[in-house]
Amino acid sequence: MSITAVEVIGLGVVAILVAGALIYLLGSFMLSAAHVERRPGPHQARAMARELYYVLLTQPLIPLYFVIGRRFARGDGIPVVFVHGYFQNRADFVWMARQFRIATKGPLYGFNYPWFDAVDRNVPRLERFVERVCAETSADRVTLVSHSLGGLVSLEYAHTPKGQQRVAHCITIGTPHNGVKWRGPILGKVAKELREGGEFHVERRERPVITPTLSVYSTHDNIVHPPATSALSARGGIDVAVDGLGHLSLLYSPDVTRVLIEFVDQDERAAAAGSDDGSAGAQ
Repeated sequence: MSITAVEVIGLGVVAILVAGALIYLLGSFMLSAAHVERRPGPHQARAMARELYYVLLTQPLIPLYFVIGRRFARGDGIPVVFVHGYFQNRADFVWMARQFRIATKGPLYGFNYPWFDAVDRNVPRLERFVERVCAETSADRVTLVSHSLGGLVSLEYAHTPKGQQRVAHCITIGTPHNGVKWRGPILGKVAKELREGGEFHVERRERPVITPTLSVYSTHDNIVHPPATSALSARGGIDVAVDGLGHLSLLYSPDVTRVLIEFVDQDERAAAAGSDDGSAGAQ
């Protein structure tokens, strides 16, 4: 049986995807080894296999999610806006958005932006997207759930005058709040804002967070390391470290998703209790 040209192209695309994923995995895990606690070989192999699986699962969806995914699900609560990371788009949140929907969170939205552009140029784009979501849902505030670079964009927006009014919760996942160790090429204007020791991070190193903020990160992230680079507790945020997950695997972890939802639930209950106390005191 002869193989058609379409089949040859398809096999070629698959081979390129797998080869690229393997290069990404081997290179990133080797580079991270100097900055994270050493683990037994089987643990490392499982982490790499898990990361490979999610890379191969997610990356083919990226072209499609430039078109779909603006709204993942309807809902009656505070809108949730998912903000992707470097070189990605909202396709990364397909699984997590489903878990939020099961937990009756939302409505749920995915925000796409040009990841190669500077953070301060993407903040107005996020602001416009949030304003459209609020107009569409008649909501006053939103919850931001962000991965990697998206956490820098979200936190920067949360510090703007408009963001202070709109952001009920800011959640970052695997975000390099103190920059990345990588000294090789980084594409785009955002490069100087991603690197450790750059002016962007120096200026924000001691800036307090001004909205309820949660930073979830892995002790063995193959892209953002060491773990302390994602910590926000010194700036007034809440840190939660999870063990052994790769950078993309963080978005597919039931444990991580449970932490995010519990954080939102606890803060909403505390806000409701405070509102009830205030009402009682005014009577």
